[in-house]
Amino acid sequence: MEAPSARYILTRAIFFLCLIVAVIYGLSFFKKYQRKSALAAELKALTSESSFFQQFYAEDARKTLLRAIGIIADQSQAGVPTETAIDRAIGIAEINYFSSDEDREDPTYRQKLIQETLRSNYANFLKLGYKPDFRTIQTLRDGALPLIPDGPQAGEKPEVGPIIDPAISPGMDKVIANLEIRPPRPAAHVPTDIEIAAAKKLANDLQDAGIIEEPVLLKILARLSGPSK
Repeated sequence: MEAPSARYILTRAIFFLCLIVAVIYGLSFFKKYQRKSALAAELKALTSESSFFQQFYAEDARKTLLRAIGIIADQSQAGVPTETAIDRAIGIAEINYFSSDEDREDPTYRQKLIQETLRSNYANFLKLGYKPDFRTIQTLRDGALPLIPDGPQAGEKPEVGPIIDPAISPGMDKVIANLEIRPPRPAAHVPTDIEIAAAKKLANDLQDAGIIEEPVLLKILARLSGPSK
């Protein structure tokens, strides 16, 4: 029997090498897809209405927000844009090249509220100097934040505080949409005009979304506009 030629052996070796590379690449792609899918499913669970608007305890609301920001940061590391991660979580279909504006459904008031909460808090996370690295992401997923890494308050502990003071409307500290990641504030902090305006806007958004009723909205607006604001 004639021995295989050197050309035949080389051709076979190249073929098997290409096959091994293709299998490794395929497995890597599949693992990345699985990871992205798992992160998307986890964020979807955290942004469900029962989770986002009806927490039993204020501490659970705070931790849930941080975990959601951690997942968005994790998805960013995996190459998923922030807007895409949020929209997928709340069930907004992605636009494709064959869809028209008429095919798109406008987000509900509640979806818009979740969008804005996650967008603004992820922006705050970045403005404080945090990076979506492994250690920071893991700390967020544990429901906490590391010390502020950069800026005039570097080394201090940030806070997750309410936009509308729960002293004005009890229970507001259990609504994730009312929470924001921010630098620490002194106990005697006096709200600025911009902070009061943001609180009024949020109160109107909560009423539009059916989270609070009109009498509660009016009470909040009156307290925010009054001399004791």
